[in-house]
Amino acid sequence: MHLQRSIGAKLLLFWLFSAVAALAESGRPDLILPGTQPMEHAFAFRPVANCKLCHAGTTNGLADPFLSWQGSMMGQAARDPVFRAALAVANQDLPGSGEYCIRCHSPRAWLEGRSTAPDASALKEDDLNGVSCDVCHHLVDPLSEEAKKLAKDVPPGRGDGMMVVDTERSQRGPYDEPKGMKMHGIRQSAYQGSSELCGTCHNVSNPTLATNVALQPPHAFGHIERTYSEWALSDFATKGNLRSCQSCHFAPVPGGGMAMKRASNYGDGHRDYFVSHNAVGGSTWVQDAVYRLWSHRDLDRAALDAGKEHAREFLKTAAALGVQAREGKVLVTITNLTGHKLPTGYPEGRRMWLNVRFLDKDSSVIYEYGAYGETNALLSGTQVQVPTLLDPTTTRVYECKPGISQSRCAKFQQSPGPSFHFILNDLITKDNRIPPRGFRNVAFAEHLAAPIGATYADGQYWDVVEFPFPKEIKDPARPVVRVEVRLMYQSVSWEYLKFLVEQNHTDSWGKKLYEAWTATGKCAPSEMAVSARRLGGD
Repeated sequence: MHLQRSIGAKLLLFWLFSAVAALAESGRPDLILPGTQPMEHAFAFRPVANCKLCHAGTTNGLADPFLSWQGSMMGQAARDPVFRAALAVANQDLPGSGEYCIRCHSPRAWLEGRSTAPDASALKEDDLNGVSCDVCHHLVDPLSEEAKKLAKDVPPGRGDGMMVVDTERSQRGPYDEPKGMKMHGIRQSAYQGSSELCGTCHNVSNPTLATNVALQPPHAFGHIERTYSEWALSDFATKGNLRSCQSCHFAPVPGGGMAMKRASNYGDGHRDYFVSHNAVGGSTWVQDAVYRLWSHRDLDRAALDAGKEHAREFLKTAAALGVQAREGKVLVTITNLTGHKLPTGYPEGRRMWLNVRFLDKDSSVIYEYGAYGETNALLSGTQVQVPTLLDPTTTRVYECKPGISQSRCAKFQQSPGPSFHFILNDLITKDNRIPPRGFRNVAFAEHLAAPIGATYADGQYWDVVEFPFPKEIKDPARPVVRVEVRLMYQSVSWEYLKFLVEQNHTDSWGKKLYEAWTATGKCAPSEMAVSARRLGGD
């Protein structure tokens, strides 16, 4: 009996040693998370070209299923040069960690076993289509009883790309039987229309900071992104006010639409409930960079332009501005109209700020807070002229800034404080983003999403900022007659782009990103809201 235990223990130790040795040799960190595993099932996803055969060229205009998806950042998630440059830096910081990123940016590649090259060099042509049709329409609620039959280890919570996949050749969605061509089965599933599906890749934590990824839900460690938590803890998720992610980001088409481009013996393909698949967000620049860098391959310029325009208009629905001018100061109130923090999402390089202009009778600017313009900077030792926020300390900038703690910085030879090294970061140094309606401090703190460096009362989903009249404007010969306030948003700041360029020492994606950035408008900020007030009355 003791001999058997001894042999068993030795075999276990040998197996563990071999596994660790193999892991070290491959250069991949131990980032194995629950859910469907690569190659767990003998299953291959259909290429998007198959979907295009029937779901492109419909009569829905810009809401055409294939065109709207192709113009989205979901469809371009694996081509995105910002992602590619960040992937290279992550692999430098922690060799092999890029595989963790690929699982959300190209889930087909990950599930079919082509993410073992963590720099994404093993991705096939169709893997570049990012979050593809077949993947989303095969996902199963990972916390359901059904998931337990499809995956050996089900996730402990929603997030970190821990997905469970149905291996049947049926597309899951709001309908249980197609009215159009019978090219594949249809299985009715409420999950495809739920925020919980979005939470799979929009609640992201650093798994190297977990104590046990099999037991800890993603919101309990290593904050990288908390968009799903922000929604789940807001009034938007409550029964009486329920608005899912899809309610805003996959807007329904009035009167419904055509699921396919032609009628068939099964019916005309009309859906009373029909949505654009644009998955609209706040990106108004990356589409141009993608088109330039990938030589137009498998890309539709019209679809990308439509995605950009949709994002510009969508940003204008996110906030309301109130402006008062009195007693030598301007009071600005920003109200968050979204179901998550404003702004939300992957935090690095993403920011929102107030631009306040004091104008004379000719509408010329006398003084300006939050000005955006050209400045001289150094890039890899070379002086360049670049656009950025010129006076961030005199206006209100809303952002989340991750960082590295004092206790962790020596291990990775980094300086403590704010940092763009997302795979090394272990804390949040600043998060003054405006909470959503229904905000509660205790609940957000439990999800590691509490405000940092800002104070919001329970229930507060707005912020008030005071701007004093600067002494520079007190010129009797040129009086100020109007104050104009704009809320600005930028998805990739110059400071973050500089980091991605200078820190990339292993491949060309930093240089490619900079080239595309300089040739395609340098990610100019978008106007989210504008309000003006005349001094002495409206």
